[in-house]
Amino acid sequence: MSDKNTLKLLELIKPSTDFSITTSPPSPDYSDLSNWAATPFTEGQQFYVPGESYEVKKDNNDVNVFYIHPTGFYEKNWNSDMDKNKSAYERTEIMLGNQASVFNDSCNIYAPEYRQATYYSFFDREDNGRKALDLAYSDIESAFKYFINHINDAKPFIIYAHSQGALHAQRLINNLIDNTKLQNLFICGYIIGYMIPEKYYGDLFPNIRRSSSYNDYNCIVSWSTVVEGFKRNREKTLFWRPNTWSMELMKQKVISTNPFSWLNDNDWHYDAFNKSIINKANNYDFTDRLRPEHTGTKKSIGLTRIQGFEACINNESGLIETKGPLIDNIKKMKFFNGDLHPFDVMLFWGTLRQNIKDRIDAYSRSLLND
Repeated sequence: MSDKNTLKLLELIKPSTDFSITTSPPSPDYSDLSNWAATPFTEGQQFYVPGESYEVKKDNNDVNVFYIHPTGFYEKNWNSDMDKNKSAYERTEIMLGNQASVFNDSCNIYAPEYRQATYYSFFDREDNGRKALDLAYSDIESAFKYFINHINDAKPFIIYAHSQGALHAQRLINNLIDNTKLQNLFICGYIIGYMIPEKYYGDLFPNIRRSSSYNDYNCIVSWSTVVEGFKRNREKTLFWRPNTWSMELMKQKVISTNPFSWLNDNDWHYDAFNKSIINKANNYDFTDRLRPEHTGTKKSIGLTRIQGFEACINNESGLIETKGPLIDNIKKMKFFNGDLHPFDVMLFWGTLRQNIKDRIDAYSRSLLND
């Protein structure tokens, strides 16, 4: 989406009143499984695959994944009311299909629905956006505590999140996992699509290392994807550090691992075995942000018609730059500006699906050697 179109969207979705806890939607009860967007026992798009050759194992896996979905709420309220008849929930379902599905042959998938903050929150320069994000995070923490105390059953687990979800995941890991007993069960955090400034990594994760190889565990894996040469234009964004919020420059260097090599070097890498995916649906516009109601349209995921591209960590920004046939094809999309944020997972779906198993195997071998 171009800057001009972003500004137009923001004008349309800016809340007309200040944030107020008294008028916010009620807190969800996570003992009620209807407040979970995905569980191993709930049929949903988390079990989608792009072809019949892909195996799905819905439950009885040795590892659980706690998935925090990105923003799908574009209304003129500060937080979503989690109404499953609305378009925000439909976008959650779509994210289950194109993001959570990467785990459906290796982990039991748990994903709380939450009172996500409106997209406008990230552009708000007052306290309203931060308060909306605080409210959203409170749900994530509540859901995770329920997950640990009533669902996880002392199994090893993965935290997986994108965009707004990744912002909440950073905070969750800092508050409830880092330097606690839970860290012994923590395989890794795939914290994708929200900046982790290099200078603040130690503040966020003082006892959890940054991943530097394909089979590291008890680590953080992060990346944000753009086309070669792209620089993000938005000057600042909200960032949480222990006990404080700040506005951080987007151009500063961020933590990234290359999803093709799982290294942190600045070389171009290619994975011939990777498969990139797309969303599929008849008569549904995946770019529509203003439609209020759930359409009920049947959706699926599939392999992109063109496969293949290279990826490299930019030495100055830390962003994952990409080039090649698939990227050239994406550049033809209407309003495309070079930022591949919506495709952070879909582009690397195949290599991530394999990497999850590699990290689980490495963690399991470590237990045998203890």
